[in-house]
Amino acid sequence: MNIGKQINMDNKYRNVVWWVGVKTDEFKEKYGGHAWIDISRKSWEVWCEQNDVEFVAFEEPIEKDVRKYRINWQKSIFVFDELERRGIDYDQICLVDSSSIIKWDAPNFFEISDHKFCAVKETDNLKWVLDSIIGYESMFNFKLDSIKYFSSGFLIFNKGHKELFNSFKQFYIDNVDEFVKRQDITVRKGTEQTPINYWTQLHDVDVKLLPPTWKLTHIHRKEMFGHNWQLNEDKTPFFIKYGYVWFFTGFDKGERSKIMEQVWQSVKHFYDNKFILNRIANKNTDKDTTSGKFKEDILRIFGSNDFKTKTLLELGCNTGNTTRVYAEIFKSVIGVEHNIERLEIAKRTCSDVNNIKFISADVYSASFKLPKADVVHIDAGHTHDQVAFDIERCISELDKPYLIFDDCCKKLFPDGNYGNTIRTAVDGAIAAGELELICYIGANNGYKSGNGKVLTGTEGMICKVI
Repeated sequence: MNIGKQINMDNKYRNVVWWVGVKTDEFKEKYGGHAWIDISRKSWEVWCEQNDVEFVAFEEPIEKDVRKYRINWQKSIFVFDELERRGIDYDQICLVDSSSIIKWDAPNFFEISDHKFCAVKETDNLKWVLDSIIGYESMFNFKLDSIKYFSSGFLIFNKGHKELFNSFKQFYIDNVDEFVKRQDITVRKGTEQTPINYWTQLHDVDVKLLPPTWKLTHIHRKEMFGHNWQLNEDKTPFFIKYGYVWFFTGFDKGERSKIMEQVWQSVKHFYDNKFILNRIANKNTDKDTTSGKFKEDILRIFGSNDFKTKTLLELGCNTGNTTRVYAEIFKSVIGVEHNIERLEIAKRTCSDVNNIKFISADVYSASFKLPKADVVHIDAGHTHDQVAFDIERCISELDKPYLIFDDCCKKLFPDGNYGNTIRTAVDGAIAAGELELICYIGANNGYKSGNGKVLTGTEGMICKVI
């Protein structure tokens, strides 16, 4: 029997996040309260709004006996019933547990599903997985392929899988006492996760396994709360850099609220539409500005009190998106742009602040005099000679400033090489002992800009004049 192969390709309905956040007094003490559930909800609501996805919260049990019908079971076997009861028209559905926080800029995972049943492979505790598989085998009379075993905390499915879930529901109802016995007494290895693995394999469901970035678990055991302390260039924790959905599991459940609250306090501004990075364009939509990662790095590196009294000079401010970020950090910002139309857009982009001075000028004209500054963003000309000239005049006319270089990747576009010219000029100054490389910043190899072109190196660099 092949259930779940029929799909709706007309994209008539919205995609839905079925977020599981039931608060039960019976298990409140075990989990150290319910604060973690509220944190999870905030992140998912913001992500759904940004991606035109309908957020649907499952907060009240359908069956009140939550020992016989654990919430993990109810979230799966009643999902289609509940969406239809609430009158929600749906196409694809993402079922996700509230032990998670989704990263503010995570891509829309519905766009990579291929309209299949999607999950993330379970790899954290292989002995637990094997024991659970063995413990449930006699109920299904089927040899499960453990290589395909997935976690049930983050699943994507669609209308075509309704029959699969309805039959799964009926199987549980018909065998509920045996399931409860195995959960509580004989197997004691999970609730619905292993049974749903059996059910999908029994019914030959085409499961697409997503990379672990979509369900990053046991973060502490993988030492992903830390950063690369040896290089000490970027103190962003690994889980934020490399994960899209962070699951707070694998430790004492009573610690979950405290740990999730600590993480939330460090990232919550990214979810606030008043936060500057959420209000300006990035390179993924506008090829002529910097990436979101570039701007995040600038805020992180220069956002200390050390630069609050300093001046930044931007040679080539374009339409002002990065300029506006600099205005958050420095006492004064000077933006220079020779294109009048772009300069007017930049003024509008930055109209809510008063610490930016805009100059209309060709920075390579003999009449242009370099304003005094402590930090210089170099992004005007993109030939080797122009960048080398910018470096040399900053060295000779300013007092050992920091220099920020944009478009320094090995080759910015497949059909052009101006990234190479910038990089050769910078590398030449470093080799000559004029500059010290502080760190690389911005997007990395493989990043796609707004015009579809792909970076094949690091977007930017920060150097210090020696």
